[in-house]
Amino acid sequence: MKHLRQFSVVLFCLGITILKAQDDYEHGPNSWSYEGIPKGVVTKYSWESTVFANTIRDYYVYVPAQYDASKPAALMVFQDGHSYVDPDGDFNVPVVFDNLIAQGKMPVTIGLFINPGHDKSAPAAESPWRVTNRSFEYDDVTGLYGDFLLKEMIPELKKDYTISDDPKMRAIGGLSSGAICAFSVAWFHTDSFQKVLSHFGSYTDIRGGHNYPPMIRKNDKKDIKIFMEDGSNDLDNEYGNWWLANLQMESALTYKDYEHIFIAGNGGHNGKHAGSILPESLEWLWSDRVPKKVEAKVYSLEEDELSSVLIKGETNHFNDMVFNINYLSKAEKKTLYNTKKEQILIVKEGDLKVNVNGISKTVGPNSVMLVLPGDTGEIEILSDKASYYQMTYSSDDMDLARGKEEGSAIYNFEEIEFKEHDKGGIRNYFHRKTTMCPYYEMHVTNLNGGIKSHEPHTHGAAEIILMIKGETEMEIGNKKYQAKAGDVYYASSNIPHAIRNLGDEQSMYFAFQWD
Repeated sequence: MKHLRQFSVVLFCLGITILKAQDDYEHGPNSWSYEGIPKGVVTKYSWESTVFANTIRDYYVYVPAQYDASKPAALMVFQDGHSYVDPDGDFNVPVVFDNLIAQGKMPVTIGLFINPGHDKSAPAAESPWRVTNRSFEYDDVTGLYGDFLLKEMIPELKKDYTISDDPKMRAIGGLSSGAICAFSVAWFHTDSFQKVLSHFGSYTDIRGGHNYPPMIRKNDKKDIKIFMEDGSNDLDNEYGNWWLANLQMESALTYKDYEHIFIAGNGGHNGKHAGSILPESLEWLWSDRVPKKVEAKVYSLEEDELSSVLIKGETNHFNDMVFNINYLSKAEKKTLYNTKKEQILIVKEGDLKVNVNGISKTVGPNSVMLVLPGDTGEIEILSDKASYYQMTYSSDDMDLARGKEEGSAIYNFEEIEFKEHDKGGIRNYFHRKTTMCPYYEMHVTNLNGGIKSHEPHTHGAAEIILMIKGETEMEIGNKKYQAKAGDVYYASSNIPHAIRNLGDEQSMYFAFQWD
């Protein structure tokens, strides 16, 4: 039952649930198109093969907006390419690629979407699913399809694009027979492909695919990373039971300690479940090829009660960022000074006397200090106890002259005008440049009970939502998180996000973003 325990862990980690009616799966925000996200270009071509003699096929090439010919791009190949590029289909891979590449969740990746071949002398096929060569190319347990890619398709692609030869920068995926084909390419050509995306794979006795589990068990472990998906209501016919065949594959991979994940659904032989989890699937598959950065989610001190640090790590803009809480006792003073890092402080509770470069103010909860590198700040507690949030960070885009345009500052909550609107209201603290940020904006929102701020949207700036009052739910990518006062949401650059007030009364939260 090891694989069943693994299912639960994986589903928890990816924020995916299988407790749905059969095939009742929906695409999340990471599968939607957004105006501000750079868009790749898909171009359709035709190819006559010599490896598969006398065949012709269509194929599609996706080139991301971020492609730079001076830098080798990653490559991902899909069988049954028409189904994966279809904007009205279950996958719509180009849009998912656009989003994940912009978020830094995937490397800059060229997509090669190939249809199976059709005999040129045969009548035209009704659809790409009905071409003459599909089963021969996909279901055979050989390296022939990999030869086709390495001898024909990839060299053709390399005429126009700079493609990495690193096998860890190459992935291949497919559905049904296209999935077992993807695994065959990696199995027989591990020196060229080491990532596999398998959607309801046909590891059954069509052309010997049922032999893969014992082959995996009896052979030395290969350097293959594989994401598998299948539904418990998949096909059951004379060639085998697809669900059981996928379980056998997963069991063999577990036995040989392969790096893999198997996500179980309860759908049939279609892409509804696979398409709904495609963004998470690709994010996991490519996770070893992108820099590790602060995870977009909710952070709470309850996760580690011994530490006052909520967030720590690198973002798309900051080299290092630490977001923590500091506690003060009566009459305590603290001096703030750093020549290489910028600091922003938010009063959580208590009354403080604050000083920045000789300018003093008495402030209370929700007041803010911005202390730029090289400037001096001081905090003195005036009440019995006090606490404040502190975010300290640095950036490669450090510009002392830019920071001095407005300088360090104190923003007193009581002095900031509240502007009421139909969803609640807002207090705008600043919209400015700093030493570390060409763009930096902060406001406090009051959101009426039971409503959503807006539908999921994206922007290039990373954003922190610091809860002051109430309970909320936030969509970040394809996942949902809940937070209460004192919790912090982090939404990384270009990730879809939206917040909802779960209570009947107004919630209140800081929102600040930088780029």
